[in-house]
Amino acid sequence: MVPEEWPIDAASQRREATPARRADRGRLSTVRADFFLDPAARLTEQERALMRRMLAELVGNIADELAAAAGTRTAANDSDRSGLVARLTAAGLLDDPDLIELLLRRADEERVAAVLRARSGARSSLLQSLVAADSPQVAAAAMALILARGRRRDRFGQARIDFNDLPAATARRLSVAIAAALGARGEGAGALAAAAEALAEQRDGAKGSDSLHHALTAALAAEQALDESLLQQMAEQGEVALLAEGLAHRCGFAGAIAWDHLLFGGEGRFVLLLRMAGVSRPFAGALLASLGDLAGIADPAAEIAAFDALSEDRADQARTWLQLAPEYRNAAAAIDGRHG
Repeated sequence: MVPEEWPIDAASQRREATPARRADRGRLSTVRADFFLDPAARLTEQERALMRRMLAELVGNIADELAAAAGTRTAANDSDRSGLVARLTAAGLLDDPDLIELLLRRADEERVAAVLRARSGARSSLLQSLVAADSPQVAAAAMALILARGRRRDRFGQARIDFNDLPAATARRLSVAIAAALGARGEGAGALAAAAEALAEQRDGAKGSDSLHHALTAALAAEQALDESLLQQMAEQGEVALLAEGLAHRCGFAGAIAWDHLLFGGEGRFVLLLRMAGVSRPFAGALLASLGDLAGIADPAAEIAAFDALSEDRADQARTWLQLAPEYRNAAAAIDGRHG
């Protein structure tokens, strides 16, 4: 069974086809950059559409919070916040690596989850079953995640980003940028600037999606329940974020590292993650079969051979390295690069 394709970003396609689109040389620098981009690395129309919609909704929600707190009015003709997003984009204020990474990851979660559920035919019921667990900690963590996911869907069931999901620095930068776009140098600038600072302070990282997934996997691990059977259920039901966090917990490092190895698993990264997590060969083979092509793996047989060839010492070394602080690893990589 093949899942339905995501909605195409039809609005942008219509704009590109319109005769009113200017063909002057002012576009040349953008066209040149776009022309030479690696096709394999470019966003699909589905990814672009989803990321644009999530960004517009996030910006709109923040703008509404700021306007309400500052007692200012918002533009009546910008209900979808397209004008506000356009102003912020033109000023380069939305080109935040952490923000774009979050949008891309959320889009990847949606894509991979849909494919995995279609392949297995499994219903997404894992969290509901965990709510009924004997462990109060597991049940509470599962319920908290269910409630949080509800806030990350709009009334049409489409994915959205919650303010608490943003890294602290990104949350503050985005709040201040949106406040400036709303108030500029007008009379309400002071109130909007103060509202932006207050909103940034209200961000609660413990309520962010990553923290909630981490809390659930930690509770499961404490009950000795984070076994391969449960990890397999996560994969079959499209709980890819929970699967990455579960593997990360077994490895003892951050969930973002496991996500990168899981969804960008070529060149041995996927099987290295599984080795570091200490999973069995049958589980590794099953996960490669269901998720390998989505992780950029063209030859699962070669990858399982690489899994067999990886020694425990090599896995231990890699795990110990990835458990170090990212600042240390970045500094060490920079020093190694400078010295050849």
